[in-house]
Amino acid sequence: MNTDHPKGHPTPEELLDHYIDILNENGFPEDYDTTEDEQGLYSLAKKVKTLASEPSQEFMASLWQKIEPMAATPSTINAPATTRDTLRKEGNSLKMPKKFFPWAGFAASILVFLLLFSPWSGSKQTIVMAMEESVKQLQNYHGVLEKVSTNEAGERQVLIRTEIWSDGENYATKTQDGLLTVNNGETRWSTNPAAKEITLLPVYLDPHDFDLQKEAAKALRYPHQIIGDDTIAGRAATRIEIQPPGGLPYSLWIDQNTHLPIQLQTAMQKSLQTTYTYVSLETNTFLATDIFAYHPPQDYKVIDNNPDKVMASLAEALTASGITPVQLAETPQRMFASANRLVFDFGDTIVMQTKATTPFVPDLLATLGKAGDGPLEILPKSLRWQQADLEILVQGERAEELAKQLSTNLDFTPQVGPLPQEGVIPVEIDREVVKNSQQQVDAGSSPWQLDPSQVAFTFVALKISPEGITGEPPLDYNALQLTDNDGQKAVIQVSEGPVKTVYLERLIRQDETGIWTVTGYVPR
Repeated sequence: MNTDHPKGHPTPEELLDHYIDILNENGFPEDYDTTEDEQGLYSLAKKVKTLASEPSQEFMASLWQKIEPMAATPSTINAPATTRDTLRKEGNSLKMPKKFFPWAGFAASILVFLLLFSPWSGSKQTIVMAMEESVKQLQNYHGVLEKVSTNEAGERQVLIRTEIWSDGENYATKTQDGLLTVNNGETRWSTNPAAKEITLLPVYLDPHDFDLQKEAAKALRYPHQIIGDDTIAGRAATRIEIQPPGGLPYSLWIDQNTHLPIQLQTAMQKSLQTTYTYVSLETNTFLATDIFAYHPPQDYKVIDNNPDKVMASLAEALTASGITPVQLAETPQRMFASANRLVFDFGDTIVMQTKATTPFVPDLLATLGKAGDGPLEILPKSLRWQQADLEILVQGERAEELAKQLSTNLDFTPQVGPLPQEGVIPVEIDREVVKNSQQQVDAGSSPWQLDPSQVAFTFVALKISPEGITGEPPLDYNALQLTDNDGQKAVIQVSEGPVKTVYLERLIRQDETGIWTVTGYVPR
């Protein structure tokens, strides 16, 4: 290969070095009159400067495609005069060797530059890549997951500890009270030893609070950045912040020894933050196969709550369900159907469409938006409403995204109007009593005060029996219907008894840990 270089012209190495210097100063390098291969290297250098996370496979493939032919391709450079002048300035002059390095060696130096100075280099960034490799080697795991809730005041409450077994498609959990739930990919059931009951459940509705494989995949797929080091459950861990597109940022901690995720913390939503921590975790260990085997004991009662069966095609699902569903823009992974019901399973989210045969009744714990002229039930990762002759439930990670494909008349902003000026009798409130009640609930007592329907029910029942309630309550619980709830204020209609409408508010804390208090009512 001819390595002679025209006298007075900068070499390719010097031009690229100058190009990178300008990029590092956030400047805009001039376009040189170069060969196509060399322009490819300048383009790749610019991409490295702008990378925010680890490079894609397409980027690395492009890099190699540019570098590989250069080992045998001679090149000439005709740089702009302004660039040559800049390179010759005093204090910034470059020595001009008579010969330039072979392109193969030059390409290797580019790779070194990429590894040392790209934003995805460094020991902290490599832990994310190491996590990907560790998860690939993960065959099974057994651990104890702790779920903790924290409010804006920093008050922590341990919600539950769950023992978990995971082996491929097999997944089992056991709560502190002994409730065992198993999904082996074909059958999902829950065993209650105290009641000697087994309940068959839908395979498609199986949420996992903190799935190692799924969380690692999301960390690699979404933009993320290293925050720092922490100690989690006695283990050194690196914290990364993940920014899902269109969502709120959340944190994931990666064990520096095993390179597996060990803690996840959600964003603060409605003054509440949830943290999931593996307080113990064994990986690639022995798991007894009978954990995932469905063998109900003969003396146990089996309750079948899973009428839906797997369908091989949409035509088969339509025939089995007998309904005409609202179609989505994307194809589901699986379909299930039973009489008057069709379920599309998208992996992280399900869409269930059922023939509407009764008036819509929202969950009493839900906040309410609008679906056309009717209510939209809003629960965590769940939306439900009626549309034409169908009742639609969208549940999972992409609930809002898929709901928008089904209807353009959804308003996700819950609103509750002010108390009517006439007809409402205000309830006298002792703030100290309410504050003490909140503290009792925080300590684990009287959890019914977190449910607006239970608070309204108790209020109306005491209106009927002021001396107290003994035996059967004097009111049918089904007489209550939630009509408005924005998370801070709620309105409940009562179809029987001396009270027609109950108005409630969260006076002490406006999040899921805050108790409800009756502030007014309309007598019948």
